This record gives sequence, C-alpha cells and structure tokens, in this order.
Amino acid sequence: MVEGLVTRLGSDGQELLDALLQSTAEAVYAVDHAGRVLFANPAAVSTLGFASEGELIGCPSHATIHHSHPDGRPFPESECPLLRPRVTGVSVRVEEDWFIGRDGTFVPVAYSSAPVSVAGQRGAVVVFHDISEQRRAEADRRRAQALHASRARIVEAALEERRRLGRDLHDGAQQRLVNVIVALQAATSGELDGDARRAITDAIEETQRAIGDLRDLGAGLHPSVLTHRGLRAAITSLTARTPVPVGVDVPTARFEALVESTAYFVVAEALANVAKHAQASEATVRITVEPPSLAVAVTDDGRGGAAGEVGGGSGVAGLHDRVAAVGGRLSVRSPIGHGTRLLAWLPLEPVVSLDVEV
Repeated sequence: MVEGLVTRLGSDGQELLDALLQSTAEAVYAVDHAGRVLFANPAAVSTLGFASEGELIGCPSHATIHHSHPDGRPFPESECPLLRPRVTGVSVRVEEDWFIGRDGTFVPVAYSSAPVSVAGQRGAVVVFHDISEQRRAEADRRRAQALHASRARIVEAALEERRRLGRDLHDGAQQRLVNVIVALQAATSGELDGDARRAITDAIEETQRAIGDLRDLGAGLHPSVLTHRGLRAAITSLTARTPVPVGVDVPTARFEALVESTAYFVVAEALANVAKHAQASEATVRITVEPPSLAVAVTDDGRGGAAGEVGGGSGVAGLHDRVAAVGGRLSVRSPIGHGTRLLAWLPLEPVVSLDVEV
C-alpha cells in the first residue's frame, strides 16, 4: 500500500513517507534480507537509547537488540519471530517482548513485523513501542488486587472474631448469669428475714442489669440477628430500642456479610447520635440498592448542626472511617435548625482498607 502511494505520488510521495516516518511517535526500523538494519526513525533510535540512526545502520538486528532474554539466556535467531517475515512472507505481532538498548538494558516492547521488498529480495519492517508504562500500570493493578484480597481476608477474620465473641458472651457468661438468677429466685421461696430477701432481690436486679450489659456488648460486637436473619431484621430490632421513633425502609434481600455489617453499624452509630445530640422527634432509616452500591440514609428532624467534615464531632469521624474501610463514601448534611441527613454508599463488592479500624 505504501509502495503504491509512493509510486502514484512520485517524489512527493517519497517526501510524504519520509515525513511520516520521521514524525510518528511509533518506533520504526527496517532490515534487508540478511537482517541488517537499513533504516531507523528517530522514535526507534530514542527508544533504544542510541545517539543517532548511524549507530544502527548496517548492524545485524537480532545480534544488536534481540540476542538475549531478560534472564540472561541467549535467544537463538532461529527461534526469533521478529525477523521471521523475511523468510515466511507472513506478518507477525507480539504483544510483549524485550529489546536490548544501547547500554544493555532491556526495554519491554510490543511490535509488529511485516515483510517488505528490498532490492528484489524480502526484508522486513518492524513497528514497535515501549510498554513500560502499561507494564507498571498492570503491575500496580495486580498489586492492588492482591492487597484488596489480603485486606478482605483480614477484615473478614476480624468480623468472624467478633461473631465468635458474641456467641461466647451469649452461650457462656450470659447463660451463667441466667443460672444465677434462677438460683437466687429459688432461694427467695424459702424462709428469709426481710434483710436477706432484700439482699437477694437486689442481687437479682443487679444480675439482670449485667445480663442487659452483656446483651448490649454482644450486639455491639456483632448482633446474632444480623447473621441469621439479615439487615432488615437487625435494623428493625435496633430501632425498636431507640428512644426516638424511627421509620424503617430496608430491603429483605441479603447482602455480602461485610456490607451488611458495615450498614448495620453505620445506622447504629447514626441513631445513637440522633438520640444523644439531635433533640429530634423522629428519624428515618432508608436503605436502597443503587448498583454498584448499597445506599444507606439516616435522617432526623432535629436541631441540625452536626459536624459534616471528616474528623468532626458527633461520631462523624468514626462513621467515615467505618465506611472508608470498605471503599465507600459518606456524606452528612446538617443545616442548623433543619435536621440531619446522613448518606453512606457502600460498594456491594467491598474494597477494604487496612489503615482504619472496622
């Protein structure tokens, strides 16, 4: 095609071709039937680290820039696809290979090699480019994936440990305290003077308060209802204990455990802030699926003025950290006198971070 263009345009065509080869960002060089370099454009000279085209002209291409593998093994010319079109007449394309620069360093490249007629014999023209940036980007992507997978395993392990502690509290200490109450209640059925009966009654009440504390602690670690019945049931149970009336709109669908856990604790912290600081008469929890995220909204009609900046008060910094831990984002709008609206977007496939506590 190029030869046809040159033929049709005559000297103008040759000038056009020369200008294209000199100005293109793609590195181009050509070899004769013996594999000797006939031409190298400025991009080729620069990519390989040579001072000028003259340092390449007449050099055997394979022995100059393609004679070894990066690990030091020799690369026999007979196995090299680069100049094969001289023999087969068939173009080749290689997505990743290595050329050797003037200073001996290896340059990662992708190239195409096509046959070309040179003085009645078959040579080849090679177009290549440095893929160092692509390789670095791909390596960064692989490292990020590996890091994300590692972080996910760590966070999942932390969540499982919380679940285990919750089960241990429920099945261990809490159950033993229940047994204590039963024993104390049995003791009150006998003959007791007033002081003894009051002491036992006080002990029963204190034990019941301890059981309540353990239940709250277990729920703070990881509520069993979240594990067994899902996000809607857990948030319904949570809002039933909130001193402010709360409307709930939460899907019945189950989500990945880390997503459910994060959404639950975001709602729990937000409602705790409402109860402590907002002076609200009502609140609303609404959770919707907005691919690729789960959107969590907690609103109230309180006094507003909650800190919306990261690191602000009212627990906002902790909420931001929890959401950021799974690769999500958090927004708080709280104009004074007009209530607060907290929005969190949680990736349905969380990307977790190690530098925050979950």
